[in-house]
Amino acid sequence: MKLICADLDGAIPPVPPRTVGAQWVLVRLHGTPIGVVFPPESGCSPDALRQLALDQLAWPIARHLAADSIGAGDAVPEAFTAPCPRRSAPSATIVTAVVCTRNGAARLDECLDALTSLDYPQERLELLVVDNAPADSSTREVVARYPRVRYVCEPRPGLDWARNCAIRAARGEIIAFTDDDVSVDPGWVRAIAAAFDEEPQAMCVTGLVVPDEIDTPAQALFETYGGFGRGFDRSVARVAPGESAGRKYGGTGRFGTGANMAFRRVFFEREGLFDPALDVGTPANGGGDLEMFFRVLKTGHELVYEPAALVRHRHRRDYAALRTQLVNNGIGFFAYLVRTAEAYPSERLAILRLGVWWLWWWHLRRVLRAMVRPRAFPLELIFAELKGSIVGLRRYGAARRHAADVLRRFESSSDALQPRPREAS
Repeated sequence: MKLICADLDGAIPPVPPRTVGAQWVLVRLHGTPIGVVFPPESGCSPDALRQLALDQLAWPIARHLAADSIGAGDAVPEAFTAPCPRRSAPSATIVTAVVCTRNGAARLDECLDALTSLDYPQERLELLVVDNAPADSSTREVVARYPRVRYVCEPRPGLDWARNCAIRAARGEIIAFTDDDVSVDPGWVRAIAAAFDEEPQAMCVTGLVVPDEIDTPAQALFETYGGFGRGFDRSVARVAPGESAGRKYGGTGRFGTGANMAFRRVFFEREGLFDPALDVGTPANGGGDLEMFFRVLKTGHELVYEPAALVRHRHRRDYAALRTQLVNNGIGFFAYLVRTAEAYPSERLAILRLGVWWLWWWHLRRVLRAMVRPRAFPLELIFAELKGSIVGLRRYGAARRHAADVLRRFESSSDALQPRPREAS
């Protein structure tokens, strides 16, 4: 059952009776996500759903209306239809929306259907698919069915190679990345561009990632474990002069994920491209997005989390795939920590503290809780990510050698391995 969106300032949909999994509704007001409600298994009418939202989300609705200066006291339906002063016309900025995929033709149609339905002027929107080390021509054939989408092939295997290829090929001032197992909301690019316009010092904008469906136990477990969601409150992160970026923001996963992130092109021109030793398709298995979030903050720029930049992610449907994902999450996070400690000597103590604290707070504390409450989350999955974290301590060095080997094998004289940003020891 797909996620249902209910816009309080528009037509409220009915909720059908639940047949499988969990049914939940994302409530929005003036295009901004407010929160989620869980209707009864028997479903509910539009009027009943509106009342459920008012009952359960009264405070965030009131906060939103107060910020708009169009409501006071109790949130009432009459206030919802008033013009929202924060909802502006589309930005004049040219945006390139990128999907990096590897042998993902079977997942691509749903992703591209959503991208080609974006609520953003076509003359200021470029759609780009980067086909990473494809095994066959199936992805190219899918993209050919979408005349507005440009196809580029990157033969070097690895997600960060594909991202760097997209940066070079993109025409936009802003480059927004998503994945082939994601469906973007129609207002995704509009919200990203607006956030950059409102925050001139921002070099990165991330957004809300919600599950597209929760039909299987594995999908429900992933949400129980933490999921990709980072809340419904907009935030701006920055590091003041003299502050430690590692101490304050080393755990950059709090800002989001690579399935929903955007950057100004000028940032890559100043600070370098993604590290091809990180993320999917390398021994590191992840961390490319986390490292770039950290780099934005370490170099003195702002990072904005904008929940209105909404995408839906199709979580792994089976238990084995979820377990593999959690192992890779652990590997990728600790590979990122090692990379950061190598690149920034002044941050090493902060990164070491973060790694030790993470092993305790995220892993061992969960083990103890699961032993007391066995039904909360399977111990096997907690140990899977813990194992990945330990393995990840050794993976960045192997990943660097792997990236150098890829570069040699493809003998590209025009594209040297991106130097890692470093500070003087």
